Formats: sequence, C-alpha cells, structure tokens
Amino acid sequence: MGNFQNKDSDRKNQKHSVHSTRDGQAFTSQFSLSHFVGNLSGRSFVSVTSSQSVYSASRPWSRVSRRRWNDSTLKNPLEASKTAWPVAHKESIFLPEYLITTELVQKDFEIIETIAKGAFGEVYKVKKISENKEFALKVLNKAQVVSENSVRQVKEEARIQAAVGHHSFIAGAVSRWQTKKRLYIVSEYIPGGELLALLDKYQKLPEEVVKIFVAEIAIAIDFLHNAGVIYRDLKPENILLDSEFHIQLVDFGLSKWLSIGSRTTTLCGTLKYIVWNSLRYVF
Repeated sequence: MGNFQNKDSDRKNQKHSVHSTRDGQAFTSQFSLSHFVGNLSGRSFVSVTSSQSVYSASRPWSRVSRRRWNDSTLKNPLEASKTAWPVAHKESIFLPEYLITTELVQKDFEIIETIAKGAFGEVYKVKKISENKEFALKVLNKAQVVSENSVRQVKEEARIQAAVGHHSFIAGAVSRWQTKKRLYIVSEYIPGGELLALLDKYQKLPEEVVKIFVAEIAIAIDFLHNAGVIYRDLKPENILLDSEFHIQLVDFGLSKWLSIGSRTTTLCGTLKYIVWNSLRYVF
C-alpha cells in the first residue's frame, strides 16, 4: 500500500508539474506575442500593457500643414508610424542637396546689386549682416527648374561645387538651402569681375598675362577632369578674377560627373562659343 501511495503522490506531482509547465509556456508565449505585436506597432511591451496611452507619450499631434496643427486621431500602428513632419513633393525632390528652411534666413543677407542673370534666376552681390562680409547669392526659381526638367541638373551643380570648391582656381560654395518657391546658393564673392569685362576694356592683353590666364584655366580644368567632372561651359563670362587677378571658375550648371572611359553626347553651352562643326549633329 505504501508503494501505491507513493505512486499516487508521484502522479499528482507529475500532473502538477505538467500544468505548471504548460502555464509557464502559455505565459511565455503570451509575453512573446505581446512583445512582437508591440514591436510591430513601434511600441515596447511596457507601452502595450501600461494604462497610459502610447500615443500621448510618443506623439499626440499630427501635422496637417506648415501653419496648422490638429489633434491626432491615429488609432492604428500603420498611421502612427508615419512622420509628423510631411515634406511636400516640390521640396523633397531637391533633398538632400538643398535643405529646407524658412524665409528668415534671407533676412540675414542684404542685397547690394544684381551681378548676372541666368536661365533659372539671378545672381546677386549680397552682404551677410551677421559677418559683415560680401557673398554671391544665386537664386533659382523652382517652378522654372521643374518645368524645364532640370531638377537633376541643379542638384548635380550643388554636389559638384561642394566637392571641388576647395581648389585655388574654383569658386567655392558656402551654403545652400530651399524655400517653397526658390533655391539659394551662397558662394564666395569674386571682386575682380568677369574676364569678358577685361577683354572688352583692353581689347588685347599682353602675351605674358594671357599665358598666366591660360595656365590657370588649364590647371582648373585638369583638376576637374581628374575628379571625374566635365565643365562644358567654359567662356569669359564664367571666368572671374579675384583681388590678385587670378582666375576663378564659376557656374557649374552644365557640369556633369563622368567616369573614366565614358562619353556624353549632349550638345550644351552658349551658342556663340560652340564650335560650328559640332552643330551638324543637331540637324
């Protein structure tokens, strides 16, 4: 009888152990499932089981526009995962080269005069009030850039100038940003003006001066080619002279990255400077 009692006791203990194991597995499964669901919705297990709403802890607002905010009615994880700072398409297509900012940035610059006019906008001589220093500010019209299908072109211009602007004979870009309607590029101001103005004034330049100009232009172009950039718009208007009359290449709007061995067949540049026999490929 003692043996039977021991067996009954063992069976009860085993049964109790089985129930305990199953309960433990169920608790573990429940914990894992809750943790998994919490991860899917962007919330931790503590957030799922706590009495406080996860939405009030993480993001109680949903941005409707740049000027107006409304209470969030997000009740599902998919909508909750969306950013509270939606970016308009006309702004996102120019990212990340042109950061989004407000009109307040322009107030730090005082326009002195218009330097030049381009295909998409104008270039101004400006003074940065906080630094009391002069810069060149290029302003591009977004609508015109998009209508001319030139978004990639203006983004590539920004990348190229940022990459090669440290060279001694290339004008460097200081900063760039965008607003709702315009793109802005701040570059170093070159006080000597265009090489074209010097040619118009003197008609002919001394041979020694010409040699120096040609050598500096060749050094700048060689540097660009070694960096994988083709300039494609070399003309007296795009060659500026600094205070010591050294050349500075500007305006990389038609420049392009090109790998070694590759070719480009696009005909571009200013018409009066294009080699006449290259026009036969257009017609």
